[in-house]
Amino acid sequence: MKVFITGITGYIGSVVAQHFLSQGYQVSGLVRSQGKAVQFAKMGISPIIGSLADLSLLEESVKKANGVVHTAISHTPDMEMLDVSSVNTMLEGLEGTGKPFIYTSGTLIYNDTFQNVVDEDSNLNPLPFLHWKVDQEQKVLAAALRNIRTIVIRPTLVYGRGGGLIQATIKRARLSQSAKYINDGQNAWSTIDIDDLARLYVCAYSQAKPGSLFNATSSELITTKELMTSVGKIAGVDKIESWSYEEAVKAIGPAAWGSSINQRISGLRAEQQLQWRPNANSILKEIEEGSYQVNPK
Repeated sequence: MKVFITGITGYIGSVVAQHFLSQGYQVSGLVRSQGKAVQFAKMGISPIIGSLADLSLLEESVKKANGVVHTAISHTPDMEMLDVSSVNTMLEGLEGTGKPFIYTSGTLIYNDTFQNVVDEDSNLNPLPFLHWKVDQEQKVLAAALRNIRTIVIRPTLVYGRGGGLIQATIKRARLSQSAKYINDGQNAWSTIDIDDLARLYVCAYSQAKPGSLFNATSSELITTKELMTSVGKIAGVDKIESWSYEEAVKAIGPAAWGSSINQRISGLRAEQQLQWRPNANSILKEIEEGSYQVNPK
């Protein structure tokens, strides 16, 4: 019942850790400072001071645990290198044990799904800067042959608890006094509530077969126009309007690409294989009446 979680200070990892704790697991995880260590110790988590670059510490932590959940991502230029080296180290530490290892990926590797709803059997079409993520998925899934119960989870747009990309979008809307969507704003995204997502991690950790792959999403789709209209309301701005892709690139850089594509994703495999069901507020209700209303940040 000892689970080691990377990324416990992050948006996804912190909630995943709380859900494992609530199910009676002993949770340990990496933190970068003594201050964070004290904070997480008070929550009942065993803090390990270090980072993904501390490979000997990672190996030691993995070997002491009954399983591993990898949610950490370093938003730095060496993001790919750190993820590759840390995952290699953790898989080596787990080899031959049959213990679970969950790797966190994402659905952007599908690229634009257009009007199609894609599932885990659909072809991937990653842009060049995301090829490494596909390689990581394949390596993790193949490690099932090394007697590790490997699992890959691909979250869609994660929302809830007043955080994540939605929090950042509301903040940007307040600063610019505008909420803008690209072109007609009819491109649609699948969504997943952070607590529903965390429950999926726990379900997959305890039930999933070796080499399992799951898209983490509810059945809800939201267009970017609907999303930005809702963001505009909660941000208290009157200027909710369209802008061109070129204008968006100038203002928000690479994020414009993600804002312009469709991400229509099926999560039926997780529902069928793990008896998991998302049951949270819709994203619009959560923005306008839930945590983003109660905890504006």
